[in-house]
Order: sequence, then structure tokens, then C-alpha cells
Amino acid sequence: MAELSRRRDRIGALVPTRPGQSKTLLDDLLSDRDPVAVEAAIARLAIIGRPALRQVLLRVPATEVRHLPLLLRVLERIGDPAAMPTVRPLLGHAAPDVAGAAVDAMGALLDARDPAVAASALDALTDTLLDTARHALVRLRAFEAISTAGDHSATYDADVVEPLRAQLRRDASPAIRAAMAPVDSTPVEPSPLSGEAQLEAATDDALPADPEQMRHLLAEHGHAAPLTQLHRVIERVRSHESTLRDGRADAWRLIRAAAHLALANRGSRVAVYDLRETLAALGARTPVGMLSALQQVGDASVLEGVADAWTSATDTWFRDQLVIIFRDVVAREGIGRRHAAIKKIAARAPATFAALWP
Repeated sequence: MAELSRRRDRIGALVPTRPGQSKTLLDDLLSDRDPVAVEAAIARLAIIGRPALRQVLLRVPATEVRHLPLLLRVLERIGDPAAMPTVRPLLGHAAPDVAGAAVDAMGALLDARDPAVAASALDALTDTLLDTARHALVRLRAFEAISTAGDHSATYDADVVEPLRAQLRRDASPAIRAAMAPVDSTPVEPSPLSGEAQLEAATDDALPADPEQMRHLLAEHGHAAPLTQLHRVIERVRSHESTLRDGRADAWRLIRAAAHLALANRGSRVAVYDLRETLAALGARTPVGMLSALQQVGDASVLEGVADAWTSATDTWFRDQLVIIFRDVVAREGIGRRHAAIKKIAARAPATFAALWP
């Protein structure tokens, strides 16, 4: 990660920037344009790097909650220590997607050249991880950031990660305990297979016993895995979840969400049916990753389910996310008032329709 940051700094020094270019890109980023334009703006701001940092930091306090993760993604990719005072308070944000994006941005500083910056980032992520008042998904994301820190991974494994894992095995959250639970004390020989082959074996033969192992396989190789393989992961994990209870099922559901995000990031709708069915079954307990995937690749078939979930929900944050999802799908798919799904929602639940319609 640090080497990537250094390369980005060198590239940024070579890329000429026009006055006001960062402002224009930020306007594009926050204007609710199509996802391709948003991703392009994030990439270009990351390439500009430090010259864009001040503009990004100035936008954070006045930005709507739904746009904060986008700005945090830019800060993550720039990876400048000057962002730490802005990022750190957002680790405790009430919206899990904002707090999760802040974790990623803070995680980028774990490999800072200045040891004091890296230590401060580690302290901030450790505080987030051990705070039982935080959302379990955010806490697990903090653990993942710590345990996968590139330049310091060996030291962190010995001195930080394993003691944290041992402590979290006694955590109050079933999801946290399940994610940290030792699966088998029997020593296991290192797999002779490559990561790609291990992911393929997990989909074709048997899932790994430890969900954390599956999480790492997806994180490392999901972006390049065949779409059919990711679809198979979703099917196999969903089947496995049905045999588990409480926190163990929750931990595997996060793996399914990660596979959905890997598909959504590549524009695939092959598993939209599973997102729709999971939302109907879990409501407000639907993992944030699945909500994000639904926002990216949902189509007209999901609108009725989103409306039903909004009607039955009481959680304000969850309802707000459903409004965003509904409106993004409508805008992206060019769905009008005369569409059959829209007419059905409007007729059956006028109040819901009034809240969801752009």
C-alpha cells in the first residue's frame, strides 16, 4: 500500500492540473451523475493527489451524508496524513457506510512513512474495533484494515492482530465472535494452490471452514474472478448460511455481500434476484454491502421490494438508504411514472410512493 502511495505521489507530480480542476471534479462527484462519471472523478482526483486534498477536505463538513463515502474514497486513495483530523471523527458516524468508508481511509494511513502517523492510525482503528457501540460491520472492517496492513503485516500479526483476535472471541456481538472463532486447532499445511485456485476450489468443492479465509480470497481475487464463479460463491454461501445460526450465519452473510459487491463493481446483474430476496427476508438487517450492490445494479424488478422494505422499516438510516437506492435505480434505468412497477407501488401504497419517488 505504501509503495502504491509513493507511485501515486510521483504520478501526481507529473500530471499538470488546471486551476479549478479539482473543484470541477468534485462538483461532478457530488452531482448524482451516473456511476461511471463518479468513478472517473474519484480516479482523476486520486491521480491529482495532494493538490486536490484541500478542496476535498473543505467539502466534507457541508456534504450530505449519502455523499460522504465518495469523498472518503478519494481521501483513501490520496492517502495523505493531513486528512487524519477530518477522517477520525467520521469513524464514529451513525451511518455504517460512512463509518466504513472512514475506516478504509484511515487504513490507508497505516503504511504512512512517518511512524507517528501509522501509530495514530492504528490507535484510531483499534478504538473503533473495540467499541462495542459501533456497528459490527464497521468493527469487522477495522479489523480487516489492521490485519491486512501491507508494510507492517508481519509485525501486526504478532504484536497486534492475534491479541485483538483473542480479545474479540469474547466480544458481546455474536457476529464479531463468529468472525474471530478458531475453526480447527489442528495445524494445517499451507495450501499448494494459488489464491485464484483456492477461490475456484471453494466454489466447486467446499467452502473454507473459516469465513475470514473466504473474505481474504474475495478481497484479493474477486475483482478478476469469472462472473460465473462469483455467482457460484453467492449460491454456495447462501446455502451454507441456511445451516447456521446466530452470529455464524451473520459472518457468512458478510461474505455473500462481498461477492455481490465484486459483481456490482463490474456491472453484473446476474445475482440481483438474491439481493431482492435477501432484502425481503432480512429488511433492516440486510448487510450494507448488499445495499450498496443493490444501488449499483438494481433494476425495475427490485423497486417493489425496496418499497415494501421502506414501508415496514422503522430505522431512519435504513429508510434513507432505501430512498437513495430507489431513486438511483429509477434514474439509471430511465423508469417513468407509467412503468408497471411504479403504477403498482403508487396504487398500493401512496404514502410510500410519495416518499420514494424523486
